Parts: sequence; C-alpha cells; structure tokens
Amino acid sequence: MKKVWLSCALIVSCLFLVGMGGFGGPVRVRAPEPSKNYSATIIDQDDIATDVEKISFSGHTAISGNVGSGQVSIDFGKIKGITFRLSDKVLEATVILKDGKTVSMALESGLACYAKLPYGEYKVDVKDIRSIIINGLVGKD
Repeated sequence: MKKVWLSCALIVSCLFLVGMGGFGGPVRVRAPEPSKNYSATIIDQDDIATDVEKISFSGHTAISGNVGSGQVSIDFGKIKGITFRLSDKVLEATVILKDGKTVSMALESGLACYAKLPYGEYKVDVKDIRSIIINGLVGKD
C-alpha cells in the first residue's frame, strides 16, 4: 500500500512540476543592432503607420529574397519603398528602387522586421506589413 501512495505522490509531483512553466507574461522584444541607422515608416495591414529608426530584417539593412531561381539582396540605401503581399502562401515583396525601377521577389516565410521606437523596441512579422517607406540614413547630411 505504501508503494501505491508513493507512486501517486510521485505522479502528482511530476504533473505539478511540469505545469510550472511560464505564466504567459509579457514578452520582451529585443531588436538586433543594425550596422546603419535607417529611419522608415512601417504601415501594417491595419493601416497603422509607425515611424521607426534602426530598421532591419533580423539585423540586416537589406532585403533578401528569391528572384526566379536566384537570390537577390538589396541594401536599404537603394530602396525608396517596399510593398508586401501574401499570395498562395508565398510572401512577395515589390521593392521600389530610388531610380524608379521595381524588383519583385519571394521572401522566406517567418521573416521579421525589427526597429527602435522613441519609447521601446519594435518587432513585426513581415506578413503583417503592408508597406515600408525608407526615409534614409539618420544623421546623414
């Protein structure tokens, strides 16, 4: 009988300890520090515009994706704006270059955009962005 009670106590203890994970508190956003400080306006799918600095895609100040069978990376310094569209479960970006030309590319799913705000740090999944306007380098004369 002692073994049964000991087994039950062990099982209850294990269930209690396994269930003691996080309590669903707020998640702290940590934006990676990019090599250059670009300012931008991010417009999400709800048409909310957010002015940011130190914008990056996972710390990189360039957007990278597939154009046909090749891979392309375009630095923010050459970009005027980017529009995003989710089509048939493929995330597509149309990059508007400063010279007026456009480049369409397929992006990897799960890509996130990071930035800094005057009051905190910012992260948004690219699938939730409608467009980004690159305003330019901060502090550049």
